Amino acid sequence: MQELLNFILLGRPVEQWFMAAAFITGGFIAGKLCFWIMGIILKLARSKTKSKFDDLVVSCARLPLVMGITLGGIRLGLSHLEMTQGITLWVDRILYSLLILIFALSLNRVLGSLINHYIPAKGDAALKREASLQPLLRNFFNTLVWIIAAVLILRVLGYNISALLAGLGLGGAALALASKDTLSNFFGSITVFVDKPFRLNDRIKIGDYDGVITEIGIRTSWLRTLENRTVVIPNSLFAATPIENVSSAPNTKITQTIKVRGDNNSEKIVQGIAILQDIHNAVPGLEGQAIAALASVGGLICSINFVYFISKQADYWGTINAVNLEVLRRFEGASIRLI
Repeated sequence: MQELLNFILLGRPVEQWFMAAAFITGGFIAGKLCFWIMGIILKLARSKTKSKFDDLVVSCARLPLVMGITLGGIRLGLSHLEMTQGITLWVDRILYSLLILIFALSLNRVLGSLINHYIPAKGDAALKREASLQPLLRNFFNTLVWIIAAVLILRVLGYNISALLAGLGLGGAALALASKDTLSNFFGSITVFVDKPFRLNDRIKIGDYDGVITEIGIRTSWLRTLENRTVVIPNSLFAATPIENVSSAPNTKITQTIKVRGDNNSEKIVQGIAILQDIHNAVPGLEGQAIAALASVGGLICSINFVYFISKQADYWGTINAVNLEVLRRFEGASIRLI
């Protein structure tokens, strides 16, 4: 038996090959055992907690943990072969590189799952359009993780990455200067996504434009003005320009000045104010408390300010039309003469 163990195979005693195989096999078995245990832990976590975050972390941690144990077993096994210093160095470099690749893959899985979970791509039409950032964020973080992994692998393999990073820095600066508008629009879309100053189909006012948001993109957003014209707005403006979200108001305030002739006596003016307050209670689509007051008095013209509120669900122009027609009809019935 001892003779067999001392037999030289490929420049190494068979005993060393047996020891190496034992550790490598043990690493694989330990990895499989760890994979099985992590599966049990994952099932227990899913049954005891409602949150999916811990399930996600445990699920994504299985691969790097199992592969780390397996690679550790391989490293211990190869160490019994008494390899030269140069071969040992490159074996370590290769194993560390594989470990970095595994961790990068797992981190991408975690980030991708978190983005998919917190930025769902399914739902109603508005949510689908708002979720247009999902693939962009996923690709951005995926690219970032792999770039970092590549730099770490080059460093592990013994390359001088200082010059490489300096070159990348200069190239990145040139690229950033050339694409600053694109980058500013991208971060503008991030602002819209995170801060949510408006949503799809909201009416907003920005600069000289007043209209409804019909599409939110990565670089631009589309706004349909009240004149039914489409305006393409760079997303960078949303991060640098004040935005008035008209749709966020619970109702729409209307301030109207009604001018009556000055020869109407005071009783007619008082009756007209009462009519306006009654109209607010009679016309559908109005809410809140109406305000009707004599704003100015003159020999030829008296002005009555009429303030009322149109509910968010009501037809805006239809309600205004109904209010004005009712004012004309009732003022004519009460013989209150208008200008």
